[in-house]
Amino acid sequence: MRYKAEVFDQVQRLFDVNGFNDHQLHCVLRFEAEAAPDADVLREAVLASIEAYPILGVRYVDAARPYWESLDRADLARAFIVARTQAQFDAVLLARANEECGPQVRVCLLTANPAAVAVTLNHMICDGAAFKTYVYHLCDIYSKLTVDPGYRPPRVAGSRSLREVLSHFPLSAKLKSLFSQSGDNNRAGDHRFRMNEGAGDAPFIATRRLSGERTAAAKAQARARGATLNDFALTALYRSLFRTPGDQLTIPLMVDMSRYLGERDAYPPLTNLSSMVASHLDYRPNETFDGALGRVKAVMDGKKELNLGLNAFAKLDFLFRIFGDRSAHGVLRKQMRQPLICMTNIGVLDEARLSLADLQPSDGFMCGSIKYKPYFQLAMSTYRGELTLSSNPRERLPRRGRDATFDRRKVRRAGWTTATNVLGPKAFIALAGRACLQMSPVKARSPLDEASIKPRFGRR
Repeated sequence: MRYKAEVFDQVQRLFDVNGFNDHQLHCVLRFEAEAAPDADVLREAVLASIEAYPILGVRYVDAARPYWESLDRADLARAFIVARTQAQFDAVLLARANEECGPQVRVCLLTANPAAVAVTLNHMICDGAAFKTYVYHLCDIYSKLTVDPGYRPPRVAGSRSLREVLSHFPLSAKLKSLFSQSGDNNRAGDHRFRMNEGAGDAPFIATRRLSGERTAAAKAQARARGATLNDFALTALYRSLFRTPGDQLTIPLMVDMSRYLGERDAYPPLTNLSSMVASHLDYRPNETFDGALGRVKAVMDGKKELNLGLNAFAKLDFLFRIFGDRSAHGVLRKQMRQPLICMTNIGVLDEARLSLADLQPSDGFMCGSIKYKPYFQLAMSTYRGELTLSSNPRERLPRRGRDATFDRRKVRRAGWTTATNVLGPKAFIALAGRACLQMSPVKARSPLDEASIKPRFGRR
């Protein structure tokens, strides 16, 4: 069976082709010692989830009008992998799936003690919010299978088009967004995150955690000033990056456009409904954190009054309607620019909805795609009241024959690829540590407190 490749399916693929990111979404769930999910049940849950979301059991076909084509059932077995060691687990977590091979989701169970589960899903299929919903659904299917081995979830139907969002806006609002939000996307900026030099290292996910006490205090401080935790974290990131008076930085943030769809089903279709909005701030050397927070809040409040994120959707819809898939693809490949530094917040991970029958993860986080140097993204997710900051860098992947050392035959046989990077985690840890301390609601600044700002999951 064939499925249309929607606009954002194609745009996410271009992010990889243009050397921005590998368009993979990541989730890691860890369990207490001696508590592990059942491998056979989890394998069956993965296969059942693909039945519920047929768009996962496909391969991408790059034609004049790109489309997704269903795989044979035997090919779906690649969606589940058992890892015996942490090294094997990390290799699967960090590997880039080949969309032209499929399937588009991969679940890996680490059977070592303590156990862990990694879920990676092609960002071409859905955004971070939908990814989180998929992981919830996978856990629910697992739980139901432990009670009824014959259980099969109903198929999830519905449109994956960005026009589902655009249909909620009158033409006047779309036209207004094209002018009033013209600077909110397709901006590269010129401020680079300073990265380590070197070669030959494996890609990695570096993370830092803000303790539950600090996370709660940061939320309380933000609420007291009418701001959100997102505003608070963005302020911390700005203050961590500023270097000299007069610095003017632009940090784009991802926006969940499903906010405009109102009440939705518990398990809506997997689709990309995320947009981007650019925030701007200049460096004022003697400004307090609260002063900077107030300015960030004012910037973001102004954006929210103008139908946050609508500009990108309106532009892309116009481009693909007028020029068609192939010509629009060519225009975007030549003209699309990406921010060197950006931020995303996947939000709170619901502990109850992540339970696998009677097993609750002791720890977990989600993050977006691995960025190719020099691009950098700070991602946030919260589990059990603790905020995790993460970043996923690596060297640009030599795809599609650009490098003679890249063996495509092995890629197609394996169904996924690996890459190397030239980055080390020290630069990120330094930034995240400063950001965590900026977010700490204490007045006195002290050296990095490793007891309350804990690294996790970031293995080389």
